[in-house]
Amino acid sequence: MYAYNSAVRNLVDIWKKRYIIDLSISGLHEINLNVPEIVELTSKEGREKTASKLQRLIKINSEVAGIKTDVLFSYIPNVVNLSETQRLAQILLKVYEKILEIYQNQFSYTELRNRLSQPFFRKGDRFRESDKLLVDFPPIEELATILHPILKELIEGHKSTNNSRTLGFLSTQFHFTTDLIIKRLTPGEKLLLTPYFNFIEEQVCIPLQRVCYAANRHDIGSPSLSIVEELLPVTRDIAAKVYHQAVDLYPHHHSRRGKLNHPGVMISTLRDLEMLQVYLWLSLLEENLTAVENELIPLCIMVFPSVEVTWNLVKQMVKLLMEEILVRVQPEWKSILLPYTQTMEQIFYSIEKK
Repeated sequence: MYAYNSAVRNLVDIWKKRYIIDLSISGLHEINLNVPEIVELTSKEGREKTASKLQRLIKINSEVAGIKTDVLFSYIPNVVNLSETQRLAQILLKVYEKILEIYQNQFSYTELRNRLSQPFFRKGDRFRESDKLLVDFPPIEELATILHPILKELIEGHKSTNNSRTLGFLSTQFHFTTDLIIKRLTPGEKLLLTPYFNFIEEQVCIPLQRVCYAANRHDIGSPSLSIVEELLPVTRDIAAKVYHQAVDLYPHHHSRRGKLNHPGVMISTLRDLEMLQVYLWLSLLEENLTAVENELIPLCIMVFPSVEVTWNLVKQMVKLLMEEILVRVQPEWKSILLPYTQTMEQIFYSIEKK
């Protein structure tokens, strides 16, 4: 991806910004974290200590997550057999281990101490409201390249099961594993490590890297590319608005994990709404909806019924999402995007009610 045009570079920058930690004064106060704690956690010794703690947590929690996933998908005969589950779980462990290796080597105590020695950090531990401390995240392309061999092994392992529904099983196990691990972390550890966990989870189910690749086939300033450049940075805002609309419309909807306003359900719903948007942008840049039909729809068909999310809710949320996207796009570009939003909505509506 290194030699691509400036438009692609812009999308790569947008991609990376998803994982940048912005420690404003309000953010620090919210989690009761202060500057010395950040210094300690991001020192070489602090990162090694955190990594050592996580190495113990990952193995046991990935096993627990595997059990939870098995139970969740138990209504589907042979979604993956025991030996396949164990083999794929071992690959998942490699992914987490590589993330820990990267985390340990990413940021040194000296670099952070130098930043904290700047004038506005000399008043003890206090921040001014305008002061922000950005904690570095690895170059997104480098991180994707480092993880690619392991994720490829995971994907190939998924394909070797000859079961198109296994990807849903894997993405769910990733989510459960991460959720269990995060619950065992301190607020500071959670703050620093969540972007890494989000990255690997999104690499499995949200095709952000492929959107960047697909952008290279478009001329700089092309309408399709311009649409993606404008709306990709606000996927989270769009997801949040649609989510709250759905909560208002379906206050009594209850899945296996709880109502729509349940914290865990909210997190997974927001992620799903972002996934839908990114697949739309991939389709727009690839100029077809093959990825939606061959990847997104089979995943939705498997995962949503398994957690007792009604298909009526899914279709309504897709409708709300397409409407919100069209409201936000520039009027002169709406005719370019409309065929994709309409077709995507029709694809979901054509699926038999689950």
